[in-house]
Amino acid sequence: MTSTPLLLALCGPGDDGGWPWSSRSEAGRAVVGAALFELAREGRLELSDDRVVPCGGGPTGGGVQDQLLGRVSRAGRARAPWVWMELLGPDALRHVEEECAHAAAPGALRRRVGEARARVARAAERPDVSDASALAVAVLLAAGRCGHLVRPSVPPDTMTRQADEAMAALERSAPHSGHALRRASAAVRRSIAVSAAVLAFPG
Repeated sequence: MTSTPLLLALCGPGDDGGWPWSSRSEAGRAVVGAALFELAREGRLELSDDRVVPCGGGPTGGGVQDQLLGRVSRAGRARAPWVWMELLGPDALRHVEEECAHAAAPGALRRRVGEARARVARAAERPDVSDASALAVAVLLAAGRCGHLVRPSVPPDTMTRQADEAMAALERSAPHSGHALRRASAAVRRSIAVSAAVLAFPG
């Protein structure tokens, strides 16, 4: 099964093999959000609006997830989810892109990308709560302003409304997963807002 961060990364490559993210900074935040969602869903950490707390256990086998768990465990104090996105976003994006590049045999990446985008689009349009990872990727891409990579004809405001509907559907179907996704998505949006405020009013 493809991890949530890797599935998100597979939505990124263009036809030329490049990475047409609107902003690598926003994409990195979405990747960390995907890792937080997956780890919270698996009970590996406690995710709330203002803190991320590890719950113990060994490595997960997922590169970005294990990096995140290690950093959170060694931090010595709790930090809010959006702060971890600021700290880890760039490295997480690079790591998951490398994972993505090695996830398919030579020449097969375009097929994997097409499959990933189709899977995420299907999950977003129903919304399909049976595929929580794909649903999470659709929501997190929208929060990270990268949703056009999967659903180019859908306006951003429609994407935001559909993301809210998807989270509500997941909360009804699987409350723990739904709450984790809502908090991860909110953290992505807050991280972007904080960064924009700092740029607008430096110092």
